[in-house]
Amino acid sequence: MVKEKRVCLRDRDIEFIGFLGEYGSITNENVKLFYQSEYYYKNRLASLAKGEIIERLYGKVVLGRKGKSYLNERGLGYRNINRDETYKKRMERISDVSCKVHLSGWFFEPSWRCNINTFTQRGNRFIGVMSREKRLWQESDEDYYKRSYIVYFLHQEITPRELKYIDKELDRNKNNFRGVIIFIEDEWILNHPKFINISYCENYTILYQKEIWDIFKNISDTDYMKNRIINIFGENIDRVKGYKYEMYCIKGEDSYTYIFPMPFADFSIMDWINYMVDSGIHSNIDYIVVCNEICIEEARRFLKDKVEVICLI
Repeated sequence: MVKEKRVCLRDRDIEFIGFLGEYGSITNENVKLFYQSEYYYKNRLASLAKGEIIERLYGKVVLGRKGKSYLNERGLGYRNINRDETYKKRMERISDVSCKVHLSGWFFEPSWRCNINTFTQRGNRFIGVMSREKRLWQESDEDYYKRSYIVYFLHQEITPRELKYIDKELDRNKNNFRGVIIFIEDEWILNHPKFINISYCENYTILYQKEIWDIFKNISDTDYMKNRIINIFGENIDRVKGYKYEMYCIKGEDSYTYIFPMPFADFSIMDWINYMVDSGIHSNIDYIVVCNEICIEEARRFLKDKVEVICLI
C-alpha cells in the first residue's frame, strides 16, 4: 500500500487554495505573482501537486481532489467550472484580472459577489468591481460602489450584440459607480471606442497588457496624479470645483489654461474637451491633457489639434 503524501500547508498555501476555490483556475505565470517569488512558487506547486491539493493542466493550475476536500471540510466550498468554453474563458479572464488587480494594491470583487440588479434575463456583462479600498465591514452597497469602478473585459471575439447589452448595462449603473474600467483585448476596439458618452466621473478604456499594472500601483494613491500635475506646472495651480471631471486651472492675464490628468485613455473627458473646443464659447481657454505614455497615441488621435497633449514622465 502506497503511503499518501502529506503536505504541511502554510498561510500563503491556504490563501492560494481559497483563490482556486473562488475562481476555479490560475495561470502558472500568476502563481509566480501570487507567491511573489521567482523560484519558491515552483517548490510549493510541486509539493501541493504531489499531495493532490492541486492539479497542473496545460499551463494552468486547478484544485485537486484533496484541495476540494479541504475547502468542503471547512464549509468554504469551491466553484465548479463546467465544460462550456465561453464560461471557462470568462472565468479565466476574471481570475487573471483579480490576481493582477490585488497585486497592484487594489481590491477586486467578482461579479457573482456583487449585489447589482441586472434587470435582464441575460445575466451580468461586467466581470467585477474594483476599488482602491477594500469593502469595509458591513459597508452598504451604495457607499462602497460610490467610490468604486465597474469593470468590463472586451475580448477579441466580442459581438455587436454583446456590445449593445454592455451599453445598456453601463447606462443602468451610471448613477451607482464613480467610474468604469473597460479592459480591451484587441487594439482595433481601442481605436474605435464604443462607449464615449458615459456619465461616470472616470471612464478608462485600457489595452490589456502587463505595462498597465505599474500605473495602477501608482494611482492606488488618490493624490498621485494631482502631485504629478503640481510637479509639472508648479504650485500656482488651482483645482477647478463644480465639474465632475478632475481638472486644474492656470490663470493668465487674459486667458485660462485647463489641465486634465488622465492616467489611461478616458474618452468621455476627451469627448467633452472636443465639444468645448468646437463650441467656441470660451475662446480665451486653452486645454492641456497630461497622460501616460501608454495612452498618449490614443489621446493625440482622438483630441482636436488645438488641445495640447503632454506625456506624464
